[in-house]
Amino acid sequence: LDFGLSSWNGPMTKLISFLRRLDRGLDQTRRIMTSPVSAKTEFRPSKVLIVAKTTRYQMEKRLASSVDDDTLHSILVNRGTDYNRLLSKHNEHKAYVKYLEQLLKNRSCETRIVERFDYDEAAAEWADAIFAAGGDGTFLLASSKILSNEKPVIGINTDPQGSEGHMCLLRKAPMEQVDGAIERLFKGDFEWLFRTRIRISVTSEGGLGESTPLHSTAMNREPSTTRWEGRGRDRERSQRKSTRVVGERRTEDVPILSLNEVFLGESLSSRVSYFQLSIDGGPLLKQKNSGLTVCTGSGSTSWYFNINKLTRESVADVLALASSSSSSFPSISPSDRIIDKICDQFNEKLMFDPDLNKMAFCIRDPIFNSTFTQSKSRGFATDIKVCSRGYDSHLVVDGGMSYPFNDGSEAHLRVLPEDSLRTVIFR
Repeated sequence: LDFGLSSWNGPMTKLISFLRRLDRGLDQTRRIMTSPVSAKTEFRPSKVLIVAKTTRYQMEKRLASSVDDDTLHSILVNRGTDYNRLLSKHNEHKAYVKYLEQLLKNRSCETRIVERFDYDEAAAEWADAIFAAGGDGTFLLASSKILSNEKPVIGINTDPQGSEGHMCLLRKAPMEQVDGAIERLFKGDFEWLFRTRIRISVTSEGGLGESTPLHSTAMNREPSTTRWEGRGRDRERSQRKSTRVVGERRTEDVPILSLNEVFLGESLSSRVSYFQLSIDGGPLLKQKNSGLTVCTGSGSTSWYFNINKLTRESVADVLALASSSSSSFPSISPSDRIIDKICDQFNEKLMFDPDLNKMAFCIRDPIFNSTFTQSKSRGFATDIKVCSRGYDSHLVVDGGMSYPFNDGSEAHLRVLPEDSLRTVIFR
């Protein structure tokens, strides 16, 4: 790391030397990757499933299914929503999906289009390849039904202006470039990227318990003291039959491999999360905090990044303290460009390659005192175990599916090469 301060002497020189060694060590760590045996870059699917985003307009229509379009217009306008923009975005997305379908049909592919509420294992099994037409959320949904690394999932960002599309093939490129991208795929002009995913096993009384799809609870606008209140969710909960026997402990795998991140903690963010944590076979240590997030390289650009990123105000405050504490430390103006350099380089190091066979963990807002001694709150791991001591805790996979994770429940998180997701990238 070179902050342009190599001419400074004393403590600053030692700091720069240490950061450079740290930088080299991190780069070495990131090169330790485990991926499936390389496969030929050949893409010739005969059956393609397009998993299309459910637009905000569609969600609003679903919520207000009992009213006509004029009434829905009045409801949204009174709420402060730009109805015309909402409808325009919906129509643009639909046109994009139809265009993508036509491009695939032009290449002799049989196609089907499904949306969130129609997408299931049978639809995923039918296809040779899956296109996620939406943003990163749609990509996560599409990948959730794929448990092997044989079937490719390809993301197409249908709203380049409104969505980052980190996991999408063309990121924020306009629709006009999609035809060329599809042509490159069918010519084999791409590389396979096997994105690491997290396998989760849960041990508890009665096993895994019932799942709650969070996209359904998001549509429930009734106020409640807890997000998981049973009101109105019976139809959407998993069809798993309860065989719970008090005292019987079973271990079951969560039926979704996490592509982005896993959250473990209390359902309400205002409550303190309490659990025991073991990293890579270490001792179980008591923790009180605002929950634990564990992410892959794919998820390191999202929630994990925003939890841990440095702001220029924080860096400026630290450098000002260092300057006032040591006469040999130079004084730095709050507007100095060095502050931005430090911020940028630190934040860039938070992100890591999506095929790195490791997880990054982060304990949010850790509580340290005489009872809960200070421990490592952020780092990398290949094996994580968590034992819950909470009473309204949940384990949430990729922000989309929640499982109860209360007192005595144990979660085992690990990454295996065979659990990776096959995707494509252009070099």
